[in-house]
Amino acid sequence: MKHQTDSRPPRPTDAGAGQPIPAHLGDMLDSLSDGFMSMDRSWRFTYLNHTAERYLQQKRENLLGREIWQCFPGLADSDYSRVYRQTAATGCPGQHTGYYAPLSTWFEVRSFAHDDGITVLFRDVSREREHEAQLEFEASHDYLTGLANRRKCMEVLSHAVAEANSSGFTDGASLAVLFVDLDHFKEVNDACGHAVGDRLLREFVKRLLAILEPTIFAARVGGDEFVLLLRNTTESAAEGFAHAVLRGFATPFDKCGRYVSLSASIGIALLRETAESAELLLSQADTAMYAAKSAGRGQVRTYDEALDRGMRDRLALRMDLAEAFAANQFELHFQPQIALADASAVGAEALLRWRHPERGWLTPYAFLDVLLQSPYEETLVDWLLNSVCQHIGAWRRRGVPIPKISLNLSARQLLGVGLVDKILRIARAHGVSPAMLGIEVTEDSLLNDIDKAASVLAALKQAGISTSLDDFGCGYSSLGYLVRLPIDTLKIDKSFVQALVDSDKAPAVIRGIVALARSLGMTTVAEGVESEPQAAELKDGGCDVIQGYLISRPLAADAFAEFMLRLE
Repeated sequence: MKHQTDSRPPRPTDAGAGQPIPAHLGDMLDSLSDGFMSMDRSWRFTYLNHTAERYLQQKRENLLGREIWQCFPGLADSDYSRVYRQTAATGCPGQHTGYYAPLSTWFEVRSFAHDDGITVLFRDVSREREHEAQLEFEASHDYLTGLANRRKCMEVLSHAVAEANSSGFTDGASLAVLFVDLDHFKEVNDACGHAVGDRLLREFVKRLLAILEPTIFAARVGGDEFVLLLRNTTESAAEGFAHAVLRGFATPFDKCGRYVSLSASIGIALLRETAESAELLLSQADTAMYAAKSAGRGQVRTYDEALDRGMRDRLALRMDLAEAFAANQFELHFQPQIALADASAVGAEALLRWRHPERGWLTPYAFLDVLLQSPYEETLVDWLLNSVCQHIGAWRRRGVPIPKISLNLSARQLLGVGLVDKILRIARAHGVSPAMLGIEVTEDSLLNDIDKAASVLAALKQAGISTSLDDFGCGYSSLGYLVRLPIDTLKIDKSFVQALVDSDKAPAVIRGIVALARSLGMTTVAEGVESEPQAAELKDGGCDVIQGYLISRPLAADAFAEFMLRLE
């Protein structure tokens, strides 16, 4: 019979006696789920169990009798080495958890002294560490975008403020907080659904991150609110960067076959004094952001004390809105629109005014943005429709010739549920034909959801209600969306009309807009006409209707009636 070679690994030895460990003890140690290794006073391996072999990715016969620092050089100057040497020197147990890069593993080790060296129990805790890291990440980051959340933002911002305060302000450099708020995002969610809204937010962040430098911290602190932290910057540099962010979102987003335009309003606050806190800095940036929204959205504003006073005024106006509706402080003024062909009145635009008991007459520029961001936005729609229809009824009873009266609606008002039915119901209640009513909307109110806007405009047209695209030319002005919208009239923005005085190219632009409108079956109205030369140029350019101070300023209801009677 041939002699069979024993293929089992050599028996480990007892570090103290230099004798092999009894088989039953070796079997017991090999059954441990923890790695077990023993070293002598010269740091040579004297024993390793099977689990230690697996963790260290080495056969024990290749390690026994060799120095640990030779086998694993990465341990020589590590915290593991510190713990092992401390245990050997003091006899006290040691413990350490750390990442060992050569094996790409997190190990938890416990070291114990014995007469001839030390013994180490260790286990792989990579999965637990990954789970802890994931939990920590989820607690400090936004699940949708992956950006830091508000809690993490305040932690980072507080640290940055403390660091800046301790180092002082040199060479005009400072810490800047940018508060970014998406414009009209609620309308996108309402019109397209939250699933599309979430995809848009992720795409927004993707574009944002493409703009950001690695040193810029970004966080999502609300549904459509973001904070950017710029270190060692200046006011001009922060403003320049904010405008670069806005330019990054100029191109509409393509989501599910829909082109959705997203703009943003950005407020900037700079750390100017050591007494300022992270909370104050963020509040100032938030205040500046609301000022940017008040300026027309898509704007950048930097915080200062004057701006803060303006925001307090806005808050006061917001608190006065309830009384304004209850006491009937709102009024409509009407600006006539005259046909260039025969000087006949073809319409009028209804313009909102607020007779404030303390501030006097307020134009929409002073309060409309506050109103549209308040719970009274829908109340305003009902009030506008009822007021216009009441005036039409009163004028008819006086025998005043009534042109078409148009009123302005915001994006949310236009895309609100049941708008067409509401208009028809109110008009019917006042005995007014829908054909006597017109709705004016701006380009940005349509771009949030072209498909929904086209559907609403088509329903208005079918009901006999005309529609106008206001301020044409100062927004996105894409032929791609224009051909999809059933618009009756293009209103040429007053900036083009004003340019007729001092720009040789302005007449060509006017002719181009008129030609575009006619090719799409639309008429044109030029806004802001103030002089006869402007009117003559517009007539030569083929414009159909003009509106502006050359004809009349906006008139109260009685004065408008007298104006119309004089035209007969």
